[in-house]
Amino acid sequence: MGVIKQRGILFAALAASFWAISGILGQSLFTDYNFRADWLVSVRLFFSGIILLGLAKGWKKEAVFAPFKKKRDLAALLIFSVFGMFAVQLTYFKTIELSNASFGTIIQYTGPFFVILYESFKQRKVPSFLTILLLFTTALGVVFIATKGEFTNLSISAGALVWGIGSAVSLAFYSLQPRRLLATYGSFVTVGWGMLFGSIVSNLLQPMWQTSGIFTTGSMVSIFLVVTIGTALAFLLYLSSLQYISSSLASTLTAFEPLLATVFSIVVFSLPLTLFEVVGFLLVLGSILLIQKKL
Repeated sequence: MGVIKQRGILFAALAASFWAISGILGQSLFTDYNFRADWLVSVRLFFSGIILLGLAKGWKKEAVFAPFKKKRDLAALLIFSVFGMFAVQLTYFKTIELSNASFGTIIQYTGPFFVILYESFKQRKVPSFLTILLLFTTALGVVFIATKGEFTNLSISAGALVWGIGSAVSLAFYSLQPRRLLATYGSFVTVGWGMLFGSIVSNLLQPMWQTSGIFTTGSMVSIFLVVTIGTALAFLLYLSSLQYISSSLASTLTAFEPLLATVFSIVVFSLPLTLFEVVGFLLVLGSILLIQKKL
């Protein structure tokens, strides 16, 4: 394996690790410091958007206001901001708030299946047998996780399950809708404006200057790390990895984020796992890794 490829793998792996850490820090902010998911989303989107646009302008030398010149592109960017960027962030952190980082991450990563189902419907083509089998395997894994094997009772709240499914659907939309924008304006400009416009919607619902959270040195450090390490730097590393390895390999590596989130949850929060939950995580993670090859 060449040094260049190793560098790409390292960048993608670090991105997955930082995203997983972001989820863990979010859970800590919710449980230990009484912050709310919608407040954290308002802060995360606003400051991360500014950071990414600043990098696009100062480092990448990109025309950050280019999308504003075409009404069609601006409208598409606004749609992405609300139903893609804002929705995927809110549903993800609400799921964590109502359950834990491990469950919130694993269920969001079932999003690629919704991408495949949408494209099959759009093309009026029945999904392949393998896709159907993997979809069933994923659903079975989620059931194992949500019930811990007690199939008449949910160990995860119904609210967490609903928000989690919403997170997966939002991730699918997030992956599909901005493709033309990304090809035209690049990732930094598209995602940067998506975050900043999304933060406007988020702050209308939950202003970041209004919170019941407890501000301490620890909570402030966690918020700072969620914005910088868990969002801006993770995104930068993932994009940088694409310069050295294929997008399929990069996406496969980031699919390990749910596994990392689970490991971190066990270490940090002493998360107990039953045999059914372990099997469920393996079923979902295995299905995700296999389905990545179809995208």
